[in-house]
Amino acid sequence: MSKQARPLLQPEQIIQRTEGHLATDMDGDKVLLSLSSGKYYNMGKLGGIIWERTASPVTRRDIVAQLLKEYEVEPAACDQQVADFLQDLYAEGLLEPVSHAGAQGGGAGDTAG
Repeated sequence: MSKQARPLLQPEQIIQRTEGHLATDMDGDKVLLSLSSGKYYNMGKLGGIIWERTASPVTRRDIVAQLLKEYEVEPAACDQQVADFLQDLYAEGLLEPVSHAGAQGGGAGDTAG
């Protein structure tokens, strides 16, 4: 299985999880099954929190800002770890960039599901 090299996700790039996954909590960790690939992923507790935040369009910068409000962590380290995790999700096809031609208002308005 060779993964195509994907460009790096940018801090302001709007991203969202792709469809076709089942996720559940197991002993505090988020575990995910990709229905398209048949792969299982154990995302851990913090990875699960990040995964939940990608249910609707969001930027890496937004995720990091939320985590910094909830956890006592160095901002640069948080940003790097979130960037690496999101890039891994993207490489696995679990996450995709979202293009919103007119999205400028902060992104918290629509809740279409």
